[in-house]
Amino acid sequence: MKYSDILVTGAAGRTGSTVADQRFATATAKTEIPCAQAWFAGGERVGYDPKARAIVGVQGAPLKAFLRREGNLAHTVSFLPGFPDGSFGWAKVHRHLPSGAEMPKLFFDYVGMGDSDKPKDHVYSTAERTDLVEAIWRDLGVRSTTLVAFDFSSLVILEHLRRRLERAERGEPAGGPEIRGVFIFNGGLFTDGHTHPWYTTPMLRRLPNRARGRVGRPFALFKRMPGVRKMWSKGYQVTDAELRELHGTMDRHDGLFYLAAAAGFVADHQAQGDRLDFGPLFQAYRDQFPFLVGGSDEDPFEHRQVDLARERLGNLGLRIERLPGGHLTTHEQPEALAALITKFEQGLAKSQSEQKTIALDKH
Repeated sequence: MKYSDILVTGAAGRTGSTVADQRFATATAKTEIPCAQAWFAGGERVGYDPKARAIVGVQGAPLKAFLRREGNLAHTVSFLPGFPDGSFGWAKVHRHLPSGAEMPKLFFDYVGMGDSDKPKDHVYSTAERTDLVEAIWRDLGVRSTTLVAFDFSSLVILEHLRRRLERAERGEPAGGPEIRGVFIFNGGLFTDGHTHPWYTTPMLRRLPNRARGRVGRPFALFKRMPGVRKMWSKGYQVTDAELRELHGTMDRHDGLFYLAAAAGFVADHQAQGDRLDFGPLFQAYRDQFPFLVGGSDEDPFEHRQVDLARERLGNLGLRIERLPGGHLTTHEQPEALAALITKFEQGLAKSQSEQKTIALDKH
C-alpha cells in the first residue's frame, strides 16, 4: 500500500473507503474517547540518565522515560509531544495515520509527562527535553527522521537545529539523524509571538513550589480551571470523559505539579533571544529540507505565530497551513491533522525518490 492509495486510514488500516465510511470515521473520532491506559500499554519505559544524557539499562536507572515505537525506526517520523498531555495527545491523530509499515513512528514523553518519571527536583527546560530526544535517537539507531512537533515541542526542534549549527561551527558531528523535514503545529516560533492568557502558563510558572503539588486537585477543581477549558474552541463540547483521561494522564506518577513546573517554557524561549528564533534557523536549513508550520484558527496561546511566519518568511517559500478549532487540534481535528502530516511525509518520500532517479540518470 502506498501513501497515494490511502483515502481514510483508521485503527484497522483500511483503504478505499466509501463516503459513508468516511462519515462513520468522522463520527467515531468525535465520540470515541482514547484510553490513556491502552496508549501507554502499547509502549515501554526505558532507563535514562540525565547527567550522561543517555539511555541506559532500566534496572537501577536514575529515571525512566516512556516511548512507543512502530515500524523500522532507522527511518522514522518522530512525533514530539505537546503540553500538557504529552504523547497521549497524539492518540486520536494516530488512528488516522498509515500503519507502522507504511509510516514508521516514534512517540515519547519528556521527563515529567505522561508515563515518564516525574521527579520533583528535576530542572525542567527546553534544553533537558532536547537532551532526551537526542539520547533516544542515538539509542534506537535512528538514521533519518521527519520531525513533527505540537505545541511547546516546537522549541525542542529549534534547540536541536541550533545545536547542529553550533556543532558544525566547532567541527563536530551533527549529533542527530538526517532530517527529512520539519512539521510544526500550534507551536512557538518567534519570541515576540506568544499570546498565552495571563491565567494560564504565565500564572502557573509563578506558583511557589509548595503550591505546585495541589494544582489540578481534585478533578472537580481541575475541570473548572479556566486555562483547561481555554485549550478547546468555544464550539467544541469537551466531555467529562475527555477531561478525566487528560487529568489521569497528567496525574500518572504523581505528576500534576508538572503543569506549573514546566510552564516556564515561554520565558525559556524568550531568554534564548535570537538563538532560538525561527527566522534565522529556517533560512539556514531551508535549502536542506522542507518546513511546514501551521496553526488553529482559535488558538489563544500561539495564534500570532503563523501570521508572523507568513509576514516574515512567506516570500521565502515557507509552507503555512491553518485548521479550524482551538489549540488542541490533536483533539478537535485529528483526521485533518493526520492528513496534513501524511501528505507532508508523502511529499518528502516522493522528492527523495525523484532525487535518486536524477542521480542515477547522471551516472
